[in-house]
Amino acid sequence: MRSLERIVETRIELLEWDSKETKEDCARCRALDCDIIFALLFTIVIACLLVLIMVFWLKGVLQYEDLPKQLAISHGVNNSKPEQQYNLQCVYTFVAGPRQRVRLEFDHFLLSGSSENCDIEYVDIYSEVESVDEDILSSALGGRYCGTVAPHVRISLRHVMKIVLHSRSTNHEDSHGFRAKYSFIPEDKFIAGEPVSGKKCSYIIDSSDRKIGTLYSPTYPGTYPHNMHCSYLMKGYRGERIRLFFTDFDIFFGGEHCPYDSITIFDGPTPSSPIIRKVCGLQQRMEIYSMTNSLLIHFNTTHPAKSDPRGFIMDYEFSSRFVNIDKLLNKQRGVTHIRGTECDVRVESNRETTHTISSPNYPEVYPANTTCTYIIHGLQGEQNLEKVILTFDSIAVLSFDTSPATAPPSVDDIACPSAWVGIAIGEGNMKAVMSSTDDSIFDVTLCERIPSDSPLLGPYISEGPRMVMQFGSTDTRDDRITPIGFKATIEFKTDFGVTGESLGTSNECRFRFTSSTGFFNSPRYPANYPLDTNCTYYIVGQPGREILLHFEQFALSGDNDNNCNDYLDVYDVFVKNGKEELKLKERYCSDTFPGPSVSAFGSHEMRVVFTSGSSGTANGFKALFEIRTARKEDVPHGEAHIRRGAYRCGSVINSTSLKPNGLIISPNYPVKYNKDVHCDWQINVKEGYQVLLKMEAIDVEGEMTSDSASCQKAVIRVEGAPRTEYCGTKREFFEAYLSPTNSVRISFLTAPDKVNGLKGFNLSWTEVKNLSGKDESVCKSDLLYLCTYSKLCIDAKLRCNGLDNCGYGVQDDTDEQHCSLKEKTADRTVVIAAIFCGGIFVFICGFFLYLFKKKLERKKKSKRKNDTKHRQRQPYRQQKPMHKQHCDSELSPPATSRFVHHDATGIMPPIPLHQIGSSSRDMYS
Repeated sequence: MRSLERIVETRIELLEWDSKETKEDCARCRALDCDIIFALLFTIVIACLLVLIMVFWLKGVLQYEDLPKQLAISHGVNNSKPEQQYNLQCVYTFVAGPRQRVRLEFDHFLLSGSSENCDIEYVDIYSEVESVDEDILSSALGGRYCGTVAPHVRISLRHVMKIVLHSRSTNHEDSHGFRAKYSFIPEDKFIAGEPVSGKKCSYIIDSSDRKIGTLYSPTYPGTYPHNMHCSYLMKGYRGERIRLFFTDFDIFFGGEHCPYDSITIFDGPTPSSPIIRKVCGLQQRMEIYSMTNSLLIHFNTTHPAKSDPRGFIMDYEFSSRFVNIDKLLNKQRGVTHIRGTECDVRVESNRETTHTISSPNYPEVYPANTTCTYIIHGLQGEQNLEKVILTFDSIAVLSFDTSPATAPPSVDDIACPSAWVGIAIGEGNMKAVMSSTDDSIFDVTLCERIPSDSPLLGPYISEGPRMVMQFGSTDTRDDRITPIGFKATIEFKTDFGVTGESLGTSNECRFRFTSSTGFFNSPRYPANYPLDTNCTYYIVGQPGREILLHFEQFALSGDNDNNCNDYLDVYDVFVKNGKEELKLKERYCSDTFPGPSVSAFGSHEMRVVFTSGSSGTANGFKALFEIRTARKEDVPHGEAHIRRGAYRCGSVINSTSLKPNGLIISPNYPVKYNKDVHCDWQINVKEGYQVLLKMEAIDVEGEMTSDSASCQKAVIRVEGAPRTEYCGTKREFFEAYLSPTNSVRISFLTAPDKVNGLKGFNLSWTEVKNLSGKDESVCKSDLLYLCTYSKLCIDAKLRCNGLDNCGYGVQDDTDEQHCSLKEKTADRTVVIAAIFCGGIFVFICGFFLYLFKKKLERKKKSKRKNDTKHRQRQPYRQQKPMHKQHCDSELSPPATSRFVHHDATGIMPPIPLHQIGSSSRDMYS
């Protein structure tokens, strides 16, 4: 019982203790809640004080590093586990003083989200707010930012700027948030000049107020406002020009023609004035000059996405020291000022015209720190191509001392640090000069006072239709001798794009070539040649020389109706008694690619004439030539030989009664021919006869069709043939050719450079007399044969020689037809004889086989009879027991023979009938 009481008392004490402990815990919780609430209130008060301090101080730091731990608590099903939710919006308002603006620069930025998705947490910037009370919902949004990319520097358009933070983030890292520095800056630098009443961003800048100044975009270097238009009108005194120099330029680039944000500069006071330049994007060291004393600038912005361009900063200057353009141009036609530059000039041809250019203020002292570029353009088009010829009348561009030069300086020795005249002829150098970089490289650089007889004064000839010249000065020196500076004459002459010595006037296409090797081409090659053009090329060698000509490219205009609208004539030139005599070698049109050609024997000059028609053009041609030692004889009479790398071959062939026909084959046939081969064959037949040529086989590189030929590397030429040149692999394009006289010449040439080297050709020739429409009785002889259809009279020995000697103009192979019948009869006789001989051979073989068979049969029959008689004469011998084995060696030869014969034939000796019974009894007993 006592123990039970003690247990109850213990239980009660425990309950009292638990109750007491619970009360103490509740008290602690209430105290803790009070502390939290007090701390929260204290934090809010401090934050409000900081905001007030930030608003009224000129400079400060705006920092948002973390969100409050608990902004709202909503109780769910289990109140003991409250769920935290965040929904924060903070508005920061910056108010500057009078004639001040707000500048805000972020140095730390780390919010949730990314630039593509700012739904959770972001910062909105309003930099175009006009007053503190303005509702931000109606204000233009300057930009929304989140993630890790901080906003660019911001400068308010007026004296108020607002920032709004929206956050539903649960990120409580220490680095989460942003930090920005703000300051209040004067707005004087953004007031470019006298404001235009009624317009927010329009100013007039007058040189009477300031000669030199700097102009900033509305919020530079901060991101400029969206959807804005600013206008700057600059006015100077009469005789003044305006210089603009952009030290920084960052305008949103929306395309090549700047359709969105841009700066447009007008060379005059109104938007109807000529536009100097419309520009956007990023630009470096952009310099612009007005041509007159006024200039208008328009700055237009839109609303570019995801871009924070900062605008521009521009230095300007009003001055009368800049180059006087009117004096520089001197009212010349074709000489114009390049708008936007100080003194850059464009000189353009008006077809074979002449112009004059000079340094600024010529003949007086040129200004210092001046650079003028002269861009010289000749005509260039389908019908015109000109070259530039620059010649200096005088040069006195002083760079060192002022004493006159005692001797003409060398181009390589000239170094011009303070003043120079540079000439750019090469394409790369011209591009470098026109790019306005400091790395300009000139083909020729001139300075100092150059004597009038110096070759340095020119002429300088362009490589194409363009040339660029530049005059520059960093200092001014005066030797008190006039003139100072330079003056030059520019001539535009027709440029045919042909190397060689030009003959005649500038618009005549006549050129001479005397070097041992070289090339010439159609006008403007590889571009299309002009219409209605005539060019003559003189290739002149010395006596004892010959000229090899071959083509690298050949493409002339032509059509099916007239393929010789454009053509190329090749002549051999002979000089007799001081007079030239031209002999046409060949005319090439659009259907023929010329093969290699050699000047005629005894001619050391070739003349090539190119003519283009009034319609149609093409790339033209390029020909290569080589002047080398002439051959010793027109047609070789001896063995083939190699002459200075060229293979010379051929012969003179005279027909005889024993040789009325023959074959002409290429060198090494049917093995590959070589490069630089020159072969000539001359075939002569009897008077009154002609030469019939037929191609038996051809394998020469090139291509032939029924109406064209391309024999660039190797060519066969037949004097007087209907086709100019022959090549390829199809012999049907070489029709049988009958020479007009009793002589014909065949040539074979290959190019001196690389050739593929095919088998070559095999050409047959025949001495014939054409009796078509004439008296045929002259061919009625046993020594002659008259072709049935072609009416050609040939030597009778040519019948049945395996060659078609009659075919010309018509299909005629009658000289081989009779041979074909004889061959068939002979063949039939051979077959009959072979059959007869074969029959006799079979009969004889059969007869002998029959006799042999009969002999074998008789022999067998005779032997069988002999064996029967021999067995009947032998007495009967009782068979010995077979248990004993006998070897052949133990038996005598007769016995062995009998034993073997007995075993082999199995003939038993006859047994008498009276012995059968006793034998049987003995067997059974």
